[in-house]
Amino acid sequence: MPEPDFARMPLPWRVGIAALCLGGGAVLGLIGTFAHQSLPPVGVGIALVTIGLYIVGLRAWGGVRTPSAAGSIGVAAIVGPLATGGGSTVLVPANTAGYVWLGGVTAIVFFALAWPHIQQAPRRTADTMEQYPDVDSPADSTSR
Repeated sequence: MPEPDFARMPLPWRVGIAALCLGGGAVLGLIGTFAHQSLPPVGVGIALVTIGLYIVGLRAWGGVRTPSAAGSIGVAAIVGPLATGGGSTVLVPANTAGYVWLGGVTAIVFFALAWPHIQQAPRRTADTMEQYPDVDSPADSTSR
């Protein structure tokens, strides 16, 4: 079975792509943390869908867990400290939207990383028509 594209890349490329995934996750975590309280029922849903599409998309694109793990670390590195309120301002208040945001991000990251890699069955190459001539073909019927 061929390896996923990410696994065949040279090491510097893999490190660079993992760094980009980490940065993208951090940016989306920051935007989602600020935006999840904007429109009470819809804001948290939009933020969670965005994070989910990003993490699951990285998992599907890379074929391995490294890109999605880097993106997940980026999200967690921003959402975690902002949720605890390191200063005097709490960006994730203890309300329904805040709990849904923190629980939803945790569930998305967990399921995207825990999802098993589904291996496809190896395919045989197609045989040519010349290898196995059909007895009912028009070319065979004219020679009889």
